[in-house]
Amino acid sequence: MTTPPPLTDAELDRLDVLLDRCTDPETGLGNLEMLDGFLSALAVGPVEVELSTLFPAIWGSGEVARRDERQTREAQALIARLAAEIEQRIRHDPADAGDRDALMPLLGLPPESEDGAASSDADDALDGIPADFPFAAAWAAGFLRGAAQFEDAWTTWMDDHPAIDNDLGVITRLAIVDAAQLDAAEMSAEAMLTLDERFDLTYDLPDMLYDMYLQRLHDRRPAPARRADVPGRNDPCVCGSGKKYKKCCADTASA
Repeated sequence: MTTPPPLTDAELDRLDVLLDRCTDPETGLGNLEMLDGFLSALAVGPVEVELSTLFPAIWGSGEVARRDERQTREAQALIARLAAEIEQRIRHDPADAGDRDALMPLLGLPPESEDGAASSDADDALDGIPADFPFAAAWAAGFLRGAAQFEDAWTTWMDDHPAIDNDLGVITRLAIVDAAQLDAAEMSAEAMLTLDERFDLTYDLPDMLYDMYLQRLHDRRPAPARRADVPGRNDPCVCGSGKKYKKCCADTASA
């Protein structure tokens, strides 16, 4: 099967426009960053997913007047290609990658000002980015939405693998941007991330996703066939005849 080519910058821009037009702003995945997170969760999670069944979750539950059949088909084709691209990206070991940036998710930055720098009034902003900018929060929110599509399976997976549980905790922290979310997640104020902490944790996302992908592969391997317990040749035969196994059923089996 031929892997479709990666989306060009123009195609990514077009998909971003279509997401804005085709998704419900309250319940849908209205931007590339959130969609990337959602598709990443599907790619590494414990459930084999048919993408076409999850388009309703991408569009959201509300009616969107601007979405028509042509736009829907175009968006779905681009989303399918992005999903394939994300799967390929996740399968690469970051330790062997020459260009780590190529393995990073699609993450948004604040708009640039007229002088080409990100607008900021904060003195401690990182590279001109406002200190309160929620870097990677939309991606993390999308990932959590993807995992929530199969909540029971993910809960069992996390129970079986503490490392997965830990990684979901990191992603949950990335998704939190205000005190109300902290309360909902039953986290203290210290769990709120600074911009520096967001950048540090986001740098590790390719490793987290690759580890989840490897765990997914490992869990799907068929268990080795177990040989039925066979009595020793001089043990009593399991049929209850009172004879030794070698003189009874073993002898019959070899006949």
